[in-house]
Amino acid sequence: MGCRFFIAWLLAIASTGSALQAADKLNSNERRALSPRAADRLAREELLSILRPSGRFPKGMMRQVRSMWFTTKSVGTSIPGLCARDTLILDYAPIIAPVNTEYYDYEGEPVAPSGVETSRQYRFVKAPTSSLLNMSASLPSTSVWRGECRSLKDDEDDRGWFSAPDPETAVRGWLAFRVATAAVQAKPALVQPCETYRRAGQKLDCQATLAMLDDLGKLNGVALCPASAGKSCYKIDADNFWITVTSRESADGPTALDVESVKVEEYIVVT
Repeated sequence: MGCRFFIAWLLAIASTGSALQAADKLNSNERRALSPRAADRLAREELLSILRPSGRFPKGMMRQVRSMWFTTKSVGTSIPGLCARDTLILDYAPIIAPVNTEYYDYEGEPVAPSGVETSRQYRFVKAPTSSLLNMSASLPSTSVWRGECRSLKDDEDDRGWFSAPDPETAVRGWLAFRVATAAVQAKPALVQPCETYRRAGQKLDCQATLAMLDDLGKLNGVALCPASAGKSCYKIDADNFWITVTSRESADGPTALDVESVKVEEYIVVT
């Protein structure tokens, strides 16, 4: 009996895999022709197929399970050399909320899924250049399935993945940081104040700090910040520093001469 059940289970897994492979070849008309039940089942199976293994429920500083994190397999974006993935967080909440926190059994009380959160991250597999900003709109769009992104290993750590509103902002923000680093090397007064930071027992001024952060592996995020007319402002999160760069706006990307101010702020990471 056990053997027959095991064989049936293997056949079910194989048929699901075959069904997903067949579904990969369905066009839009064929998908829309599916019954509501078949469409729902297919979409759910496809969602699971792109999620990477999540591992164990995290503990961290929380006594009670609050979330489970999943990431999707990486794909390409509209910009060559820039890959993307999505993070899906499954939130959990206690079924019985604590009334008396002193006697509440945080680890012993049951929890249940309560919602989901999603976000997108990017990663450069090639260092970006300003030429990417001049790509003609008439050129054929790049495939999201291109090998440079699909070949990223599922078991790689999070080094190099960062947040950004969109691919173009990701490129422009990093280029702004690069030219700001070069500008500060030539004109330290662009950073006010130019403080001293400690790294590995060494004291680093703002010039050395920016040079140390000039590493795509340390990039955590790129964001836009308010700027007056004719100006651009980017806030770059690298390692545990925020770098705010204000420069004259340029369609082709800023140069070191366009940089008007650079602000360096160190923050504390709490895990």
